[in-house]
Amino acid sequence: MVQESSSNRAGEELKDEKHMEIVPDDEVAINDIPLATKPPIIVDWKIIKKGKMGYIQIIRADRSSRRYSSMIKMLQNINREDLEILWKLVKAKHGNTRPEEAYERVLWGDLKVMFEPEM
Repeated sequence: MVQESSSNRAGEELKDEKHMEIVPDDEVAINDIPLATKPPIIVDWKIIKKGKMGYIQIIRADRSSRRYSSMIKMLQNINREDLEILWKLVKAKHGNTRPEEAYERVLWGDLKVMFEPEM
């Protein structure tokens, strides 16, 4: 008997209290945090030589940059869209002529094979 009266009281308390409120969508503000943000687009590139090593430096629109010691490392950290933009920048600088610099020639050659394979 005691159990029934306590459950009745709990039911009455739930009815009296407001545990849920329906709010129209226009009044709800959600602070969202994007799970993944797209990095800014590539705006420039440079070949940097340090001793015998050469690096490809990718410069983005927000002036952040990253250096890659090889094409394989760059491909692991760059998406297709960025790669297409990089090819357009390299092509705009050199056109279809083969660059003189060894590291630029490697970058130009690798990108040319990816985007303009000979058939």
